[in-house]
Amino acid sequence: MPKQKFSKGLVTQSLEHLSKDIFSKYSPLITQLIEKSSGVYALYDENELYYVGRATQLRTRVKQHLRDRHDASWTHFSLFLVSKDDHIGEIESLLIRIANPKGNSIKPKGRDSRKLHKQLESLIKLKHSEELRKLFSRKPLALKKKSSETKELKGMVERRTRIYRTYKGKEYVAVLNPSGKISFKNKIYNSPSGAAKVVLKGRAVNGWSFWYIRNKANEWVRLSDYNS
Repeated sequence: MPKQKFSKGLVTQSLEHLSKDIFSKYSPLITQLIEKSSGVYALYDENELYYVGRATQLRTRVKQHLRDRHDASWTHFSLFLVSKDDHIGEIESLLIRIANPKGNSIKPKGRDSRKLHKQLESLIKLKHSEELRKLFSRKPLALKKKSSETKELKGMVERRTRIYRTYKGKEYVAVLNPSGKISFKNKIYNSPSGAAKVVLKGRAVNGWSFWYIRNKANEWVRLSDYNS
């Protein structure tokens, strides 16, 4: 039989939701078809997902389930062939965590998500701070003069530091330099207001209250409150 030609995608070919009887009666033909391919397989109890597994030799692994403890629990199967087996463990883990098949008694934990949770928590706090400011502010803060802004920015940070703002659902990130200059969208600004006006398309704005920066406690605060 001519060798199968695979696409460049992660999942190259598949056999989906076939009867258990097909595998039982014609496993030699399936073996001939998929050769020594690696991938992920799924066992179903009719239309309900029962078990997810991975194997470097799919034909051998599925055949084992015709006589192990899972034998009476599945009626159909699917095979997903992959071009490389580097990530089949992660694919299997992801599917189990999403679908929670009852045949998988051991549930994988996956990678540590605490860092992403912490970042999300910080962004939510920042969003709440902006909402409270809008709800309770009586009048806009007075704009600082450009010359005083440049003077106060100089030496505020010891190294290049990101400043951040979400505006109309879009995230904006600039970089404050130790010299007091702000890098934003491939240009240099002498004041936070100058960089903020780019976001607001030329409208006047107090850049000190517009931009946020992380303080020593790793909390997002207004630029005007930094080190205060």
